[in-house]
Amino acid sequence: MVRLHLCGFILGFLLDLIIGDPHWFVIHPVRIMGRLISALDRAFLGPQTEGRHKSFESGKTDLREYVQGIFTILLTVLLSVLATAVLLYICLQVSRYLFVAAEAFLTCTCLSTASLIRETTPVKKAIDSGDIITARKKLSYVVGRDTQNLTKTEIIKAVIETLAENMSDGIISPLFWLAIFGPCGGMAFKAISTGDSMIGYKSERYYSFGRAAAKLDDVLNYIPARISAFLIMLVSAFSKKLSSSGSYNAYKRDHMKTSSPNAGSPESAMAGALGIQLGGPAYYGGELIDRPTLGPTISELRIDKGLISLTQKIVAACSVVMEILCVVVLYLLS
Repeated sequence: MVRLHLCGFILGFLLDLIIGDPHWFVIHPVRIMGRLISALDRAFLGPQTEGRHKSFESGKTDLREYVQGIFTILLTVLLSVLATAVLLYICLQVSRYLFVAAEAFLTCTCLSTASLIRETTPVKKAIDSGDIITARKKLSYVVGRDTQNLTKTEIIKAVIETLAENMSDGIISPLFWLAIFGPCGGMAFKAISTGDSMIGYKSERYYSFGRAAAKLDDVLNYIPARISAFLIMLVSAFSKKLSSSGSYNAYKRDHMKTSSPNAGSPESAMAGALGIQLGGPAYYGGELIDRPTLGPTISELRIDKGLISLTQKIVAACSVVMEILCVVVLYLLS
C-alpha cells in the first residue's frame, strides 16, 4: 500500500504542476467543501448580515455560536474524509491502477503550486508594462488588503508576502499531511483550511462561529510553516541572488512578530532571503492595520519588479524539494 500511495503522491504532484486548479472544474472537492460550509453558515447564523453578534463588542465568546462553528468544521472534515476513503476503497477493489489514478487526482486537488504562480503572474505582467491601475486590480484578486491606493513598491511587496504565506498554507502543509495520511489526511487539512479562509475571521459575524476553524488551522500549519522557512533557507543557499544566512537571521528575529503564529515564519524567511523588508502598515476594509515589519531595514529602491519572478522561482523550488523529501521518506518506509 505504501508503494501505491507513493505512486499516487508523485503523480498528483506532477499533475498539479501541469494543470493547476482549473476554474471550470465545478466538482472540485474544495469547492464542494466550501458550499457545505456556506450552507451551514447560513443555517446557523442566517443571512450574510452583521449586527446580531454582541460577543464581538464584548470580546467574549458566544458559546452557542462557538459550538455551532465546531460542528460545522468537524462535519465538513468527517464527510470529506469518509467520501475520500470510500472512493479510494472502491477504486482499489476494481484495480490498483484506478486506485493510483484516484489518489493522484485527489492529491492534485489539495495542492496549488501552479495556481499560486499563475494567479500572481498577471500582477507581475501589469507591473512590467507599467500599468499600475491594472496591477492593483489584479492584486485585489489574490490578497485581502485594500489595493486601490498602493504604490508599485507596495504592490510588489504584497505579491511576495502572499506567495510566501500561500506557499506554506497551499503547498507545503498539504504535502506534509498528504505524505503522512494520504488523500484522507490531505482532504481533512483542506476542509479545515477552507473553513479558516471562509469563516476564520475576527469579524462581528464570525468572532465566535469561526474561532474553532481558525485555531485548528493554526495547529495544522504550525510545523509546515517552519518547514517552509527551512526550505526557503535551503533553496537560498544554492542561488547567488539570495541569502541563506539573511533568511535564517530574519526568521530567527521576526517569525513570531505577526499576530498569526505561522504567517511570520515563511514571510520573514523570504524577506531575509531576498534582502528586503516585508510587512508594515496596510489597509484592510478601510481600516489601517499596524502590522510588524519582517526582514532587514533597507532602502525600498532595492524592491524592483524582478523580485516577483524570483519569489515565484523560490516557491517552485521549495515545492519540488518538499516533494522529494516526502518521496524519499515514503520510499524508505515501503
